[in-house]
Amino acid sequence: MRLFKKIRVQLVVIVLICYLVPAIVLGFYMGGAVLRDLRAKTESALEAGMEYSLMLEEENLEKLVELARDATYDGELTDAAARRDSGDIYEDEFLRLARNYIERKYGRESLLTCAVCFTLDNPDLLLVNRSGTDAAAVYKAEDHARVMALGESLDTQSRFVRMGERVYLVRNLINLRMKPYGMLVLGVDAQRLAAPLTALAHQWEARLDLRLDDMSVEDFTGSGVDGPEGGWDALADGRIVPAGVGKYALSRRGASRNYALRVGLVISRARLYGELDAFRLLLAGLLALLLPILAGIAWYVYRRITRPIAILSEASRRIEAGELGVTVPMRGDDELGSLGKAFSNMSLRLQELIDKTYKEEIALRDARIQAMQSRINPHFINNALETINWQARMEGSEAISAMVESLSVLLNAGMSRNNRRMLPLREELETARAYFYFVGLRFGDSLKTRMDVAPNCLEAVVPALTLQPLIENAVEHGIAPAGGGEIDLRCERQGEALRVEVANSGRTASEEDMKRMQKALQGDNLSGAHLGLANIAARLMLIYGGAASIRVDADRPGWTSVILEVSMTAEGERAPAAALTEGEAK
Repeated sequence: MRLFKKIRVQLVVIVLICYLVPAIVLGFYMGGAVLRDLRAKTESALEAGMEYSLMLEEENLEKLVELARDATYDGELTDAAARRDSGDIYEDEFLRLARNYIERKYGRESLLTCAVCFTLDNPDLLLVNRSGTDAAAVYKAEDHARVMALGESLDTQSRFVRMGERVYLVRNLINLRMKPYGMLVLGVDAQRLAAPLTALAHQWEARLDLRLDDMSVEDFTGSGVDGPEGGWDALADGRIVPAGVGKYALSRRGASRNYALRVGLVISRARLYGELDAFRLLLAGLLALLLPILAGIAWYVYRRITRPIAILSEASRRIEAGELGVTVPMRGDDELGSLGKAFSNMSLRLQELIDKTYKEEIALRDARIQAMQSRINPHFINNALETINWQARMEGSEAISAMVESLSVLLNAGMSRNNRRMLPLREELETARAYFYFVGLRFGDSLKTRMDVAPNCLEAVVPALTLQPLIENAVEHGIAPAGGGEIDLRCERQGEALRVEVANSGRTASEEDMKRMQKALQGDNLSGAHLGLANIAARLMLIYGGAASIRVDADRPGWTSVILEVSMTAEGERAPAAALTEGEAK
């Protein structure tokens, strides 16, 4: 109950009651009455379409049956056959009269592919309409014998039969004595005959099952269709029933006694009730859209009312606990905005103390950096070395002069005479050359050193005394234990980073050595080993933060490498200096 005492919770509950409840009630109503009405209209449209298409189909069938019946009931063929049998006319005249009748009666009928007539006493003599010559030739070659055999079982009815891929309407020609004297065979254009039903199936994107006498849908549409469970005969005519997963079926039967006709449609749910499902999705979408609106209202109430109150409450608690310098981000001309500005003005008097503390932290960081470098700058030592160097040159001792010059370079680097913490890489390379000179005197021919520096790296700014400790580490832990070896110094630019690698081929670092070096780089250097690496890693972290890295690598057999990468775009102290040439770098 304590939760509902908070203003924010009460406001959210009010918003939900005012907006969400009416939306739910409206959604239930729309999903009930409106969807039921839409479903009924959809089913009525399908059933009406089925009734109309079935009526057109029956009209086509009745027309064909009537055309076949007319051959007997018109009397022209029957009279001509009777006159021929009585000797009133010759066979040629009978054939002429029969051909004229066939052509006149069936020659222009669009539902027929051909009309064939023959007498039982001369069945091989076919009378054919001119437009059906090709179809009649196929009939004579493939279907004539079977049709004649079928005629023996026919009475006075017409019958639709299938012969291969062809459909015929067959009827016996009966004389006045009710005895057959010939047969009439009408070739049926199955596609045109079934056009009303196939159009209905296409309109509803349904699959059609058409049964006419002993013929199935293959005779009309070229493909069959699976009916509902239990078969089509189990369906009640005129009802839309489920026919498997995501399918519905509708069946109708013809009412004529001249043929047996049954039509079935199998329709997908998406086509039949797609609009209903779309309407349901629309309702769901509206409800889903309502939720962001509610969330927006709640967010506005939270931002403008409950959050400012919570901020003021939290800030008051922090000040009460003794935390100074607390301000609140509240603006605006309303009451809460004025209250927030007044509260902040009371806390701004602590800003001077905060600024002072920040400056002290910066100064402390600089002090820690300089504490890791040489803080002593005795000028007299350098002056004394210059005097010794001058005296050595006067006496012609070039070796002593070179040693003094190299020592002077090292002392200048270590003492940081100009109080600089960041130097161009080319100055660090001078210190490295001086150190190489001294270790060369120590190891003689047993030590080989190489420097490979890309010209575009020479002006890169690096912390002072970075290269010399890396080289010293390689000498003390790699070259000295082995009594000699090689040291490679490589500097190159990779994108916006400077990559420095110091590799030595002296004593191979053991697994224990690698662990000690990794600990030194991570600041865990309790043993005091690898002090130079630890110092460099600490300075890099203070100066660059995450924009620098240093690691130890022993992937090359017989070599140990220390790889340093620093950002060339990181902010730092940059000292002006003249550029080195490529020859000086190498």
